[in-house]
Amino acid sequence: MAGFGLSDLGRKQAAAVGEALRGIRLSALYASPLDRAMETAGVIAELAGAEVVPDERLHEWRHWHQFAGMTWEELRNEAREAWEAYQSDPGAVTSGESLAELADRAEAWLADTHKAHPDGLVLAVTHLEPLRALLLRKLGRPAQDLFYLRIGLGEAVRLSPEADATPLLGDDLRARVL
Repeated sequence: MAGFGLSDLGRKQAAAVGEALRGIRLSALYASPLDRAMETAGVIAELAGAEVVPDERLHEWRHWHQFAGMTWEELRNEAREAWEAYQSDPGAVTSGESLAELADRAEAWLADTHKAHPDGLVLAVTHLEPLRALLLRKLGRPAQDLFYLRIGLGEAVRLSPEADATPLLGDDLRARVL
């Protein structure tokens, strides 16, 4: 939602990433145009000496627009059918944008980024679901495994040269992948 900035913890996490990147040359820094992502990228950019390039393809899953402003409790009670459909099979969700369309959009960003910056470090500030959708595709995993990919707030995930979800996977999925 527009108007929702970072918490104090979020600003500390963004600053920690920026500090970790201080002195490392970034080829590019992209971000979702949503407020929290742009704020996160701005903190990182200032500390890492980079310029933020907003990119719509890094936007949060558009399926979530229908729930904007709802608490988790309201979502479970007032949008129970949509919530349960998402929980049981996120790949079957089609309102606003399907999971496959989300993966298409994130994958298009990644392909264009590889072409524009074949060498060097590119950083993207995005949201959980675009990242998980892209990882599912890169790892050849089904949509039902979406919830096994555990990525915490402020965590970084390497997408190339090869996507590696080993530290991200829950024990059940790790056993099947390894």
